[in-house]
Amino acid sequence: MENFLFLTNISLFSVLAPILGQRPQLLHVAVGGSVLIPCSLPGYPHNLKWFYWQEDEYLVFHWDGGKTIPVQNNKYKDRYQVFNSEFSSGNISIRLDNISPEDDQKTFFAYVKFYDEQKKVFKHPEEWCRSMLQVSAPYQDLVLTVNHTTNSATCSARGGYPAAQVSWKGLNRSSDEELDLQDAETFLQPGPTEKTFSFTSSVNITGLKSVTCVVYNPHSNKTITRTEKIDTEEGEQKYLLPIKIIAPVVIIALIAILCVVLQKSIFTGPQDQRKDEEGARESTQPSVPGSPVF
Repeated sequence: MENFLFLTNISLFSVLAPILGQRPQLLHVAVGGSVLIPCSLPGYPHNLKWFYWQEDEYLVFHWDGGKTIPVQNNKYKDRYQVFNSEFSSGNISIRLDNISPEDDQKTFFAYVKFYDEQKKVFKHPEEWCRSMLQVSAPYQDLVLTVNHTTNSATCSARGGYPAAQVSWKGLNRSSDEELDLQDAETFLQPGPTEKTFSFTSSVNITGLKSVTCVVYNPHSNKTITRTEKIDTEEGEQKYLLPIKIIAPVVIIALIAILCVVLQKSIFTGPQDQRKDEEGARESTQPSVPGSPVF
């Protein structure tokens, strides 16, 4: 019966705590790291009778009268650490290890019961140290490329959490005014196993002398950027490159053809010239009337 009442109090308080207006402390933590959920209790005349740590409806750790009570089916087994030697001084903080994106927005709190030495009575159990985890992972391998053929820039990165907020800035070529580019297309791709994100974002760069990709992580409040200059001469060179390659080939081919023609005219020229002269003499000889024609 006592265990039933204990569990009933746990469930009831879990439901009432948000209603009573208890605002959790926000704890920022990186994926793969550890986080200390701090909790310091008052000392004399209040002696600690028992307490437990809980995440939403899941028990994490239970201590009662100087003994650790095993928690069945504990999904946080091997992921937490408490500091037993400091319980007597009121430090019941708990450390959570191996943080993953799945821990994001989870709320932890301690539920505590004291014995009042002066009044010789047990106090009503109450909640302490409600905290919420805000998990983040930095985006990696940020790459920005400029495509002069399509007049566009593309920015990409991977392995971040949560979903990135991607924006673009550009420097106007004629006025040097910094512009917020609004026509970007951004695609987010969740990771298959790590539950992190990758993204690809593209924007038009017509009329710009430089372009900047801005990646903001809303949980860590960190921003990373990458900037590329837009060299119009480089674009023109890319357009002219095929011409520069083809033109010498055409010139060489024309020279070869000319050489063949000249060579042929050198070897065949005198013979053709003699034939032309003989034909000319025959055409100019006068014909004698009555002469037989052979």
